Amino acid sequence: MSYLIRPVEPADIPMIILLTSQTAMFKPLEVEALQEVLDDYFAVTRDFGHKASVLVEEGKITGYAYWAPAAMTDRTWYLYWIAISNLVQGKGRGGHLLRHAEDDSFKEGARLFLIETSGTPHYDRTRQFYLKYDYSLSACVPDYYADGDDLCIFSKRLAAKK
Repeated sequence: MSYLIRPVEPADIPMIILLTSQTAMFKPLEVEALQEVLDDYFAVTRDFGHKASVLVEEGKITGYAYWAPAAMTDRTWYLYWIAISNLVQGKGRGGHLLRHAEDDSFKEGARLFLIETSGTPHYDRTRQFYLKYDYSLSACVPDYYADGDDLCIFSKRLAAKK
């Protein structure tokens, strides 16, 4: 099966929202926030360097990623969102999207790529995914999201140190 990665278009938003909610990885409030993020992307943030791409297979969106430069840093970028349809998880699609976001950021001059996620058992596979792709667990903030739900920050250097 072949697939392609292309920039997000406004018509993709409903499918991205549906895919996100179907993964059962995101809370309803997070899915709501994603709608706002994507609306802002086309209204404003794309002009400030934010990026978003979808993974398309046989005409259907099966994943997406959203990343952007971190304000007030020297070439640090963040992966804010990444999700893969339950139908194709575990088949390397997420890795291709992650590498795409890294490569794009690197071309834009990024030296460091950061990812935040939850420390609950529900996110064990997510944290293992980042470790598989050479990210380091750089920090944990206990009880950040809620009591018992730590913030885990992963990092990966994209460019050589100056």
